[in-house]
Amino acid sequence: MTLDKVSVVTVVYNAVSIIEETIKSVLDQTYSNLEYIVIDGGSTDGTVELIRKYENQLSIFVSEPDKGIYDAMNKGIERATGNWINFMNAGDHFYSSTVVTEIFDTQEDYSKYATVYGDAEYRLKTFSYIRQGYECDRDHFMPFSHQAAFARADIAKKNKFDLKYKIAADTEFFLRLNREGHLLKHVSVIVCSYDASVGISMNSEVKHAKEFVDMQIAYGAPNDSPYFKKYIRNAYIRQFMRSLIPHFIWERVRENKIKKQTDTIIKEI
Repeated sequence: MTLDKVSVVTVVYNAVSIIEETIKSVLDQTYSNLEYIVIDGGSTDGTVELIRKYENQLSIFVSEPDKGIYDAMNKGIERATGNWINFMNAGDHFYSSTVVTEIFDTQEDYSKYATVYGDAEYRLKTFSYIRQGYECDRDHFMPFSHQAAFARADIAKKNKFDLKYKIAADTEFFLRLNREGHLLKHVSVIVCSYDASVGISMNSEVKHAKEFVDMQIAYGAPNDSPYFKKYIRNAYIRQFMRSLIPHFIWERVRENKIKKQTDTIIKEI
């Protein structure tokens, strides 16, 4: 049996302190038919020099200015030659060395699916927890982490990330596939470990909320929805409160809240 080729794309910009763990987690994968593409945005902090240590193990390495993270991810889509594409960006890494093998070196036929996705470990400052991917029978939120997803390459090449969304283009990408009737399949594999203590969406909650609402309206949701108004209002409140509270206190409150809410595996760091 010929194994599907899997393209893993890492986009990075000035992340010299965190990029190496990401690279190693990809190169350590046991899967035999994998290509690795690294798209750097023209880093100046030593990231490029560090990546070049591994250049002979990379399928493609590009370092040039881009228009942001989703433009860089689109460059990865354009260059990918695999059947499936995963984005494991700087700071994130595969949960184990056997992840890709567990998903694709099986008898499972994924040919009718646009995306195969699993679960994710979310890392906070003092503990991590497992967030399971939801079945895509609802489309009002992102049902999985994009790092935990493998998009079918031929569909991704026709449906690239929409650059008008600066923070939530990954959410819009998968929402678009879902709304257009493509099938997305959940598998019970912990795919990635994601640094949930930082991130552009978390640090720009109002902008992220507005993009989320805009994309929902673009796909037919009512623009006067009380739910959306409350969603944006709550984002304003959270962002305002974060501006008043010392960051370490905010982190502690957030972590305590997550510990109370989650019923998945929690691991102290």
